[in-house]
Amino acid sequence: MSNNSHKEMRLFKKLTAIPYLLVLLALLMPLANVSCSAKDDSKPIAQMTIYEIASGVDLDKSLSETASTQMRRMLKENPKIQDHFKTQMPNFPKMEAVPHLYGIIAAVVLAAVFSWIVPLASTVMGLLSMISLWSLLMKLSHIGGTLGIPLLKVEGGIGLYCASFLILIGTAMNLATLVRPIVVARRERKKAKASS
Repeated sequence: MSNNSHKEMRLFKKLTAIPYLLVLLALLMPLANVSCSAKDDSKPIAQMTIYEIASGVDLDKSLSETASTQMRRMLKENPKIQDHFKTQMPNFPKMEAVPHLYGIIAAVVLAAVFSWIVPLASTVMGLLSMISLWSLLMKLSHIGGTLGIPLLKVEGGIGLYCASFLILIGTAMNLATLVRPIVVARRERKKAKASS
C-alpha cells in the first residue's frame, strides 16, 4: 500500500467514529412513540427518549394532556384499576427506572473509540447497541398488554430510526476499513505475479 493510500486509510478510520458519535444526538430525539390505536389519526400520546426511559418515565408528565386527564378520570371512577396497575408498576404512575440503558450509550461511545483501533470490535459494539435499542422497543410494546390496555400501541420514534441508520453507516465504514487492505494486498500479489 502506498504512503498516500495509507494516509487516506488512517483518515477514513478516524471519520468512521463520526456516525457513532452522532448516534448520541439521535438518542436525544424520541426513541418511542405511544399512541392509541382506537383513534383514527393515531397521534402519539407520549414520546420518550432513552434518557427518560432510563431514569423512569412519569406517565403523569409524559402523557399528553388529553391522555393524562383520561387516565386520572379512569382511576377516579374505578380505584381498583390503580391496584392492578401497581402490581405491574409498583411506583405507578412512574415507570421503573432502567439504569442499564446507559450501557447502550457507553457501547456507542466505545464503538466510536474502537473504530480508530479495532474496527471489528467497533462493528460488534455498534450492532449490539442497535439490537439492544430494538429489544427495548419490544419490551415497551408489551407494557400495554401487561397493564391490560391493548389499545396502546408503541412504535419506534425518529430517534430510534436515526440511531439505527447511523449505526449501519458506521458498520459499513468499519467493514470497508477491514476489507480494503485485503483487496489492496490481493491486487499487489496479482501485479507481482504478472511482472515476474
